[in-house]
Order: sequence, then C-alpha cells, then structure tokens
Amino acid sequence: MPTTRSQRARGRGRGGGARGRGRPASSQGATTPAPTGPVQGHSGLFYNLQEMSPPSAIRAIAGINADLFVDRVRRHESDRGAYYAFQLNRPVSVRIYNPIAQGQDIECTCEEFRTSGAICTHIYWLFDGLNALLDTSTASASEALSRMDIVTRASALYRAQLPSLPTILNASHDELASDSDDAVEAVLSPTFPDARADQVRDMLSVFDHRRLPNELGEDFTPAPPSVTPQDFYVPNNLAATIYRLAVRDESVFRRLRRVVTHDVCADAHLSKLRARAREAFARLDSYIHDGPSGSNDQDVPRCARMLRSIVDQICQTRNLRASTGPLSPALVTKVAEILVEILQEVCNRNEDVYHRIGWEREVGEDEPERNRNLYVYLIDDPPRFSSSTPNWMTETFVIDRLRQMPANEWRHLIERLTSILDQIREYMPDEDQPPLAYTKLERMIQDYTVEVFEPSSSSVQRRPTLGSQRETQRRRLD
Repeated sequence: MPTTRSQRARGRGRGGGARGRGRPASSQGATTPAPTGPVQGHSGLFYNLQEMSPPSAIRAIAGINADLFVDRVRRHESDRGAYYAFQLNRPVSVRIYNPIAQGQDIECTCEEFRTSGAICTHIYWLFDGLNALLDTSTASASEALSRMDIVTRASALYRAQLPSLPTILNASHDELASDSDDAVEAVLSPTFPDARADQVRDMLSVFDHRRLPNELGEDFTPAPPSVTPQDFYVPNNLAATIYRLAVRDESVFRRLRRVVTHDVCADAHLSKLRARAREAFARLDSYIHDGPSGSNDQDVPRCARMLRSIVDQICQTRNLRASTGPLSPALVTKVAEILVEILQEVCNRNEDVYHRIGWEREVGEDEPERNRNLYVYLIDDPPRFSSSTPNWMTETFVIDRLRQMPANEWRHLIERLTSILDQIREYMPDEDQPPLAYTKLERMIQDYTVEVFEPSSSSVQRRPTLGSQRETQRRRLD
C-alpha cells in the first residue's frame, strides 16, 4: 500500500533513510560512506544509489536532502530548443530542455556542473521534487538515480504542463516540514539573503500607501549573519521585524509570498504611480492658484518633467515585473489605462495657465509659450533636447510607450485614443503641420484598425496619413 507524504516524513524523522529536512547540503562531506541501501529524499521516495560511484552518490544524497526552494520558473526559447529555467534560492538556475532538442537535456549554471559536467546537487534536488509532483501515483518505491533516469523523468515536465510549479514544489516541502515531528523550529538561512531581500521589500511596500520599495526606511535592513532571535527584532517597527524574518527564514518568506503575490505587488506599485501622476497635476493647479511657496514650486516645466518620469517608472515596472513572470491581463491593461489617463489629462490642459492668476509673476522677455501651457510643452511643441538627455525625456510623450506595447494591452482603449486624436486635430491651425505626437498616434490607430478589420489588406497600399509628409521632417522619428 502506498504511504502518504506525512507518513513518509514521520518515518524519516524516526530514523529511516537519509537525514531529513533542514540539513544543509554542505553537511555531507567527502568522507561520507557509500550507501548500502535505499536513500529517502524530501519527496518520500527511496533511491537506489548502490551502482553509483561514491562521488556521485555523495552528491545525490546532498541534493535530495538539500534545503532549497524554487524562486521562479520561466519557459525560454534558444537555438537549442525550448527549455524551462528553475531559479533556485541561490544564484543558480537549473534548465530542463525539450527532450527533442539537440545536445544536453538538463543542465545547471552552478560552477560544479560547468566545470565537470556531472549531475550536481541542485539537479538532484529538483529531480526529487519533480518526481513527487509529476506522477506520484506510479512512482515506484525504489527509483534509480542515473543521468538517464533524471533526463527521462524531467522530460515529463513538457507533457504535464503544470501551471504553478514554484508554488507546488515549495508547498510540497512545506507539507513535509509541517507533518514531520522533528520539524518544529524555523529553518533559517544565514547565507544568500540578498536573493530575497528585494522581494520582501517589494511585498512589505504594499502596506505603505505612498512609498515605493526603494523608498522604505533604513530600518529595512537584513539581520546580521550570526542570527539569533533577538537579531530579528526592530523596536517599535513591526514591518521591519517581519522584513528581517522573511529575508532569513524561508518558511516566513514562502507564506508571505502566498498572501502577497507578484500581481498584488505590481498592482500596488502601479496604483502609487497613478496617484503620483494625479498629485503632479494637483500641485500644478495649486501653484497656478496660489503662486510659488516653500513647499510647492511646480510650474509647467517641472510638472512636465515629473510626468515624464512617472511614465518612465510605470513602463519600467511593467517590463521588469513581466521579465520575472507573466502579469495578469488585468495588470497589463491597467498600465495602458494609466498612461492614457495621463495623456488625456495633458490634452485637456491646452491653455495659458497664467492668464487669470491673482498674484504677480515675473516673466522673462523670451519666455516660450510651452512654459505657460502643459499641452504645448509635452505634446504640441516640446523643447529640443541635447543628445545626452535620457530617452524618457526626449521620446514622444506616452505615445511612444503605447506603440511599444502589444495592441491587445491597449485595444480596449481605442475609443479614448481616437477621441484624443480628434482633440489634438481640433487644436491644430489649418495651415500648420500636425505635431509629431498626432502623426504617431494616427499611425498607431490606423495600423490597429487595418490589422483588425482588414486582415487581407497587407498587400494593399495604406492611405496616407495626415502627418505622413511631416513624419520625415520632424525630429525623433522611429
């Protein structure tokens, strides 16, 4: 009769097989004797190692009992074919290639694998976890542990298509830890805390309504390497105390991550940036109404620079978080909604902001119109910048960023974008060439319309846009 994981874990805690959870990989020294019987891994399965060489058996024992966890999994394409990259809680990634690809089917980025090519502790650990997850009902009570066995077993990943491998793999180890009698104390990780520090800071920033992760206070520093319970405590600061615990204690980190997911963090980050954009407009309105003060000097140029910076941060947030794992459809569309909201508000402010002020303002002799009109500054006639100016200051405001995004992320906003295009057209004097922003937005909308409603028109010449002639004359064209 097959045994449950909790039964296996308790059996292991009573002395059956190899040492249980919490023993670091380094505890298996080079003098460890070769096994004389099956060795039990975290999954509860037993492995026959008698036919392995002593060095390989030592690495296998260290691997299947290592205290690791999967930080993230991503599918990649390479010239050798598709592969899954398992990022562990070390600066190490295990790659499982498509079994039909040429070359190696499994590899690790650690130094041990790169220098010797032999299966390392990280691959053995991952193999044990996948063994338990992919086909637990048919796994034999005694599995072989050769390179071919590992490659064959790992290739089942492509058939299984498991949706949440990091969560499932880590949960399986948590289950063993909670069921075993001797796994009462938290498993502390005095090494490699930096791998989790940024993630914990990101999670805890969700509970701060204004600050972003990089703006949290100095108290958010990890506990010293020599960890004692007192080192985790930060007086009068619960969040900083949790931060130290989650960075050093894997079990705390995992449980916090299950509650405060990647999508929760991304949503909170985007909401704060949206609030900052609205605050930038409000500060400009306050400046116009009351005049400059010690706490507010946000005139039109400063407001424009602030909005450009926020747009850049929004897009960086999207790209960075998408690079570490897929964002939900709601989040990627939220990015587009915030960008269009900012663009719409700027277009609504096509006016001389100082024409009805009640305070005296010093005006230079050659003050350009854009310094008095936010729409002109950002859309109609932005200032010319030097070649050393950052790209986020020189790009066509918001529109360049929207054009870089897939159409499915902003297509639900096509009506609003068309309305903005009409609004810019109304602002243009008949004799003037359209601004570059108009030309690019018109082309973006037209390309989307052709793609959706005229899919067979790729060979048909596209009608000229209003700004097509101007597009080769203005600066900063793609």
